[in-house]
Amino acid sequence: MGRLVDAVLAAGTVFGVQYAAREISPADDPSTRQWYNRLNKPYFNPPGPAYAVIWTLLDGLLAWSGYRLLRAEKSCCWTMALVLWALCVAGVAGFPFFVFRKRQLGTGLAICVGLIMMSGASICTAHRVDCKAASMQVPFFVWLVFATCIQEEIWRRN
Repeated sequence: MGRLVDAVLAAGTVFGVQYAAREISPADDPSTRQWYNRLNKPYFNPPGPAYAVIWTLLDGLLAWSGYRLLRAEKSCCWTMALVLWALCVAGVAGFPFFVFRKRQLGTGLAICVGLIMMSGASICTAHRVDCKAASMQVPFFVWLVFATCIQEEIWRRN
């Protein structure tokens, strides 16, 4: 594929999933917002606006990583790296659906743990294909570990 097609495919996948997650999650619904605001959260939970900044950066890095993987030499490892990358991106949509629409905090925690494992596998596999693509996924992994700590505390307290 051409560079432009690869760039559109990678960015479209990441930002398309974020858009879909937003559409299937009633996070902006007043009753959902009220429910979430009433939850007992840990002191290290970032303020709401920080999430927008963090996810914009993470999404950009994930899209760039996906682009680099798409541009890499094709092989079995390349296929696995792309599959794992795509599963990480898709998994992001599951969290808001189960936490905000279904209000299932335990399922949200399970999704976080699964994403950590998937992200680790994605980084390891991508490293064999393109070291820079793998390194661009590390901030996502670090965020997932931190976010899982937050989610575990919210689940435990509520």
